[in-house]
Amino acid sequence: MNNDFFYRPLWQQYLICILFPIIAFLIGYLVLIEDIRNELIQQRTLYQEQLQQIELSKLKIARYQAGKQHALRVINQNQLAYFIEKNQLVLNMFKYYQTDTGYRWEVGLKGNFSNFIHFLSELNNDYFYLDFESLTITNQETYLQIIFTLLFKKGIE
Repeated sequence: MNNDFFYRPLWQQYLICILFPIIAFLIGYLVLIEDIRNELIQQRTLYQEQLQQIELSKLKIARYQAGKQHALRVINQNQLAYFIEKNQLVLNMFKYYQTDTGYRWEVGLKGNFSNFIHFLSELNNDYFYLDFESLTITNQETYLQIIFTLLFKKGIE
């Protein structure tokens, strides 16, 4: 072996034997501290997201409880037309029937399915009373045709 370590002065031998392990330990320690700090940041972010989710859930529960106490409303033609236009649907057909027990609206819409689902969710969010009968969805070339009948009993209206 061609090693000159033992031929160096004694203070250099001690310096190499003690200083290098200390430097290696300090570098490892700093890497460990940085890793712990990054983990802490991730945990804090996750905690904040969970707090936001809890607040959102509390708001949904409060809205649901308020909605349970809120009376359902009967939709009229103008409101239906507003929601159809707002959700980019096209009114293809509208028939009005009156019977002894109530009223029937036969409604035909053209548009995307996602717009129809958004249309229904907005009606539900505004607490409109909807009693669907014979919902039919047919696929045309570039759009969906959605036909349904709304029932209104005379006692409700």
